[in-house]
Amino acid sequence: MAALSGNRKRDCFDNGLFFWYNSQMDAKYKQGVAIGSNGEMNKKINVLGVELDNYTVDEALEIVHEYMQNDRLNTIGIVTMQMLMLAGEDEQWKIYMKDLDMSIIGETEILTAAGIEADGTLYEEIEANEFIARLFWHLIQSRSRIFVLGEAENEVETLKKYLQETYPGIQLAGSAVVESLDEAGVDSLLNEINSETTDVIVSGLKGTLQDKFVMENRSKISAKIWLSLGEHPAVQNEAGIKTSWWGSLLKKSTFKRMVTKYRNEQ
Repeated sequence: MAALSGNRKRDCFDNGLFFWYNSQMDAKYKQGVAIGSNGEMNKKINVLGVELDNYTVDEALEIVHEYMQNDRLNTIGIVTMQMLMLAGEDEQWKIYMKDLDMSIIGETEILTAAGIEADGTLYEEIEANEFIARLFWHLIQSRSRIFVLGEAENEVETLKKYLQETYPGIQLAGSAVVESLDEAGVDSLLNEINSETTDVIVSGLKGTLQDKFVMENRSKISAKIWLSLGEHPAVQNEAGIKTSWWGSLLKKSTFKRMVTKYRNEQ
């Protein structure tokens, strides 16, 4: 299936094509999604010393389908250049990334850093933000309940608005602002998440705040999936969150230098 552009994704919902899109994708699930040309599901790449999953969207969604059937919290992280650079400075964050049940590459520069040619399906899917689009379609179809986390009220409200406007029919179970991780606040948040029969937690938390919360409380959360968006650029753009073009350029330049240095030291 061709990657969906931002406009085409919205057309699927806004122009009544949502049900057509549902039927097409449901057929893919019933037939069994592609495993890949070599038959391997355990595909890895290494960038800056961090092993990342290298799945197509079809392969990743097959795994998500399995996650929704088991009895534990499964962690999925959209991996960005910023996350990889942080892993080079913070060992605890590197451990968190290593322990993710599934990593989804969120920026094409990461594929380039891994030496993957820039003309394949993976590049197209990343540029179209296709994993996020099809994941939320799947959550709508399965009537999954979503709980949104963020570090500030405006972040949470922006993320909720983005989800509701981009994916009509999505079921929001609740939301919360995570400013600190004191014991009383964590207990209250866990009770709220679990009491709302949450299936998927969509997290906008960043850096060590996120990894500390997940690592310390994973066994206490009854949801099926923790989806870490972090500072995913495609989501920020679609949600209308303004980012500095200069900051983006600087980040890409810094990442490229770090990759070159890492290769030279190996």
